[in-house]
Amino acid sequence: MNIWHICMFEIRRILRIRSVLLNLFVLPLLLIFILGAALSSTMDTGKDNVPGQVRVGVIQTGSNSGSITAALNAFVAAPAVADMMKVKHFTSEEEAERDLRQGELDFAVLIPPDLEERMTKGEEAKLQWILGKDGTLNIVGETLFTRFTDELNRHMATVEVLGPEASMAVASMTDEGSANFSYVNVSNSGTAGTSYSASQYYAASMLAMFMLYAGMTTSSSLFSERDKKTLTRLQAAPVGNGVIFAGKIAGNSLLAFMQALIIVLMTYWLYGVNWGTHPWLIVLICVLITISSMMIGVIVALVSKSAASASALMQGIIIAMTFISGGFTPIAIDFVQRIAEFTVNHWALQSFLRMMLNASMSEIMHNILMLGVVSAVLLAIAAVIYGKVGYRYE
Repeated sequence: MNIWHICMFEIRRILRIRSVLLNLFVLPLLLIFILGAALSSTMDTGKDNVPGQVRVGVIQTGSNSGSITAALNAFVAAPAVADMMKVKHFTSEEEAERDLRQGELDFAVLIPPDLEERMTKGEEAKLQWILGKDGTLNIVGETLFTRFTDELNRHMATVEVLGPEASMAVASMTDEGSANFSYVNVSNSGTAGTSYSASQYYAASMLAMFMLYAGMTTSSSLFSERDKKTLTRLQAAPVGNGVIFAGKIAGNSLLAFMQALIIVLMTYWLYGVNWGTHPWLIVLICVLITISSMMIGVIVALVSKSAASASALMQGIIIAMTFISGGFTPIAIDFVQRIAEFTVNHWALQSFLRMMLNASMSEIMHNILMLGVVSAVLLAIAAVIYGKVGYRYE
């Protein structure tokens, strides 16, 4: 009896359990379909989600001179800005608020009547927002007009430091190149011309999560031999405890890798998930997740007193890591994101997403390297605990 025989026996034993087959192979595909379909409108980051023109009301009620009006007209006439918003001018705040309530405007901005006076005193140029019903369109409007005030403040700083003559020279240079000048550059940061959908996001996150569940089957298998008292029979055979232990790890590892292969292929064929153009890197990531999964399962099995406590602890670890890493929904909290960097799921998810986005090879390899570091740390911890505790019947 050697590692290979124990490995094959372990695979055959697990494949005969229908509930395990459903949890490892069917449930992930079902969850990916449900989450991808249900959250496609909120998760999708494709080009179809770029907002259309924002209907903006500009309110000017004061005695600002023509320079502010001219600067504002130049701003809204800039090609990039004109493509993103449609401007309607008002002379009273009440009229703009009425149109906002009636849904004829998405956003409104009030030009303070003493704006130019405050700027000449060296104060920062600020505008007042009147928000509409759509939060996304409000953000677009705020971003655009913040760019406008940034330009006004830059101009006043130039006048303050270099004098009016230098400011006029800069203005003339800007006018000469106005045909090619843009206040706003529209880009899709972090991508190389593509974007991932909700189905892709949850395919990556569920793959990482359910591969970790293979570690729970390892833990259950190790306890099963003890509880059924079959471990003593194996130990009576001319085979060492290390061979028995390694055979079980190898069998569950092959099962986890089989699970990953099925999830990747089925999501590609059934759901159209684009996993990127680096299949061998997908294999490498799955190998590292498998190592991490097995090591977590080993650690839990060796430190737990019973199969029930090991199963509960393993469940808690997997759910917690998936949640913190944004596997269920992205969490935009710095503190949580920092904690997520210590989890397997975070680096696995980021590695898959970077490939889906056709990111640079250096960016992809950075995430894979960090996943490898996490796997190596777990491997070292498992080795230390095994050296002290061992796998034997007590």
